[in-house]
Amino acid sequence: MTTTAPLSGPTRSVESTRFGALEVPQERVFRFPDPVLGFPGLHEYAVLENRSGGPFEWLQSCELPSLAFIITNPLLFKPDYRIRVKREELASIGLEKPEEGRVAVILVVPKDPSLMTANLQGPLVFNLQARLAKQLVLVGDEYTTKYRVFRE
Repeated sequence: MTTTAPLSGPTRSVESTRFGALEVPQERVFRFPDPVLGFPGLHEYAVLENRSGGPFEWLQSCELPSLAFIITNPLLFKPDYRIRVKREELASIGLEKPEEGRVAVILVVPKDPSLMTANLQGPLVFNLQARLAKQLVLVGDEYTTKYRVFRE
């Protein structure tokens, strides 16, 4: 990740296939005590700003250089998005309430970006203070794993 301001404070070296060698501020590195679904054994990720600006960020694995997800705030395209979660579901990341953390969703961007989808059923919740995160699996049919970001 290149930044416009000089890095201050501790950093973490992260190798990335897409971005090369990075020095990431430690406060942007999160541990997932429970791995992201489908990626067992991978627990540490860095949240990288989009170099060109905009609402999208990268969730780069610190352990597997070839793995990076595009993430964003779901409220940008679905203002009524709300997650219902039990307190014990957030205990592993030390978060009392989801609204005290940050919620993001993973995007899938095909060759035609107008067909971009978001996984609203598996949101990511970040405890910014503890630098812990978790992917939730929402029960029910209120949200889908392939929600079209750009509605026709």
